[in-house]
Amino acid sequence: MLGRPMRAAILCLASAMALPARSQGTLTGHVRDPAGLGVASAEVRLGQGPVGTFTDAAGAFHLSGVPAGAVRLTARRIGFRPGTSDATAVDGQTVDVTIVLGLAPIQLDPVRVTARHEPFDARLAGFRQRSQSKVGTFITRERIEASASSAFSDLLRSVPGVRVVGSASGIRNAIRFRGADCAPVVFVDGFPASAGEFDVDIIDPATVEGVEIYMGMLTVPAELSAPRGLEHCGVIAVWSRPFRPKPRPAKTVSPAELQRMVETAVVYTADEVDRPARIEGDSYAPLYPDSLWRTGTGGQAMVEFVVDAYGRVDMRFFSIISASHPAFGEAVREALGRARFVPATKGGRRVRQLVQLPTRFEGARP
Repeated sequence: MLGRPMRAAILCLASAMALPARSQGTLTGHVRDPAGLGVASAEVRLGQGPVGTFTDAAGAFHLSGVPAGAVRLTARRIGFRPGTSDATAVDGQTVDVTIVLGLAPIQLDPVRVTARHEPFDARLAGFRQRSQSKVGTFITRERIEASASSAFSDLLRSVPGVRVVGSASGIRNAIRFRGADCAPVVFVDGFPASAGEFDVDIIDPATVEGVEIYMGMLTVPAELSAPRGLEHCGVIAVWSRPFRPKPRPAKTVSPAELQRMVETAVVYTADEVDRPARIEGDSYAPLYPDSLWRTGTGGQAMVEFVVDAYGRVDMRFFSIISASHPAFGEAVREALGRARFVPATKGGRRVRQLVQLPTRFEGARP
């Protein structure tokens, strides 16, 4: 016969097993700005409770295990007014929610990019003009960046008709064109790089603005003709970038850590300083992404970063808050690597400030 303590334990267990499982649902959705673009790194919470998450680069969020029933979601992000949205979590189902954040007036004035301005336009003018002729094969900077190729030969390998072979001269990744057993002539910034076999892998793809390839002698433009008719095996013309972008920092600051730094006055926002940080002269000049410029595609990007007490951009804090096209955000990231700022001041001393910078790309339709 069971003792009283054992019987009590069995009754408690039976009662617990008899209770229905707690109903739970899943909430997914996006946090958006007034223009409808997704807001990255926004904090989303159930009411004022401890359950929360951060949006991803597209402004999307996912909350699972939400008690079934009516709930209120609250979204917050530095530089925006908080937003809320009411929803009903349904047991075993996923419900989509959209939260819109209003802009807070603490951002820099929008920068407008209205032209495809390039440093050293004269040097690159021929390349850009020939790229419109559809004669030859052209590799743009955007394609180079999208390929993420670390070796120049890998970049060329993706072009139909290009072969990568070992050569008698000892070059491991020598270039040959379809139907030819000799090496094409390589031009760098308009000048022949070598009279013989050239090792293209000494070229860092990150330093290249564009490449043009001509596989037959009849297609080679006059300005890329080689001495002694060497272009009969084809031509590869490489155009270097006017600058090399700064490498991205190995470690970046998380949104939660940045929020703590603002709350503890390690970093200030624009409304907390006496004189906000501002762009110095015309040092901030984003380049309109070439493919978007050619199609007349306009758009915008909102980014966030910290300007230190010396007016330098601390890219550890850089993030793309929203962008209508990823290329716009990357164009801004690259331009900030060259930008200079007048630092913020508070109480007569220079301080670090969190900056939010909107940039609008206003391309003319073709």
